Amino acid sequence: MSIDVYDGTSYLVQVFPDLPYIIGNGVMPTAMKGIMFGPPKKGKSIVLNQLALSVVHGKDWFGFKTNPKKVLYMNFEVGHKSWQRRLKKLCYGMSLFPTGNLCLVSDLMGVRLDMATGQAEMEKVVAIHRPHLIILDPFKKIISASSTSEENVLACTDFLDKLIFNYGVSVLICHHTRKSKVVQSGVIDLGAQEMTGTYHLAQWVDSIISLVPVAQDKVRLEFELRHAEDIVQPINLALNRNLAGFEVVP
Repeated sequence: MSIDVYDGTSYLVQVFPDLPYIIGNGVMPTAMKGIMFGPPKKGKSIVLNQLALSVVHGKDWFGFKTNPKKVLYMNFEVGHKSWQRRLKKLCYGMSLFPTGNLCLVSDLMGVRLDMATGQAEMEKVVAIHRPHLIILDPFKKIISASSTSEENVLACTDFLDKLIFNYGVSVLICHHTRKSKVVQSGVIDLGAQEMTGTYHLAQWVDSIISLVPVAQDKVRLEFELRHAEDIVQPINLALNRNLAGFEVVP
């Protein structure tokens, strides 16, 4: 690895290449990392399934432009049989179907990315399949300790940084919120600090997508994006159970 040093007198006129984004508006730039977090069983995986299908086909994801890219989705909470049933219903609802650019992993206890054996297995998969986007769902299943362990979380994120650097992939992690913090005046919303575990994750990622339940079958996506040129407004979604997916609502 070499360190590139630029002369400040000419830096502002340097021409740096524009990397094609995966999801526009700074939501998921190329070779970056993001996290989606929210309470359990409120639709995070459904939103991510829709994201994966949209990216594979280069279709809009809830109004955000995408570029057609190869996706590796590693799901450690739902077995293949259940996932197949959900995806089949979603695909027919979205009229988007899996292609060879969607690689699916399930029925595993997890690939422990804070451990050398898990890291070697993961890098082998990335080297063979060469995805542009890796979705890891959920974070707690890819480390061997609690997400409050600074050492284990750091070992995992350092490895993912290595994958990003060596293979140019983007990484999107699915994660859970902590238990609500309640005071006399009500529940406190701490934004990105609502994630369970160490705050290192919030500092490490470039994009944070919060899934906030607002009513039965309704959620709001909120965005904190390091690479967005403008503020990205929250998006309201309602679950359409006939389609097994979310739709944008006012």
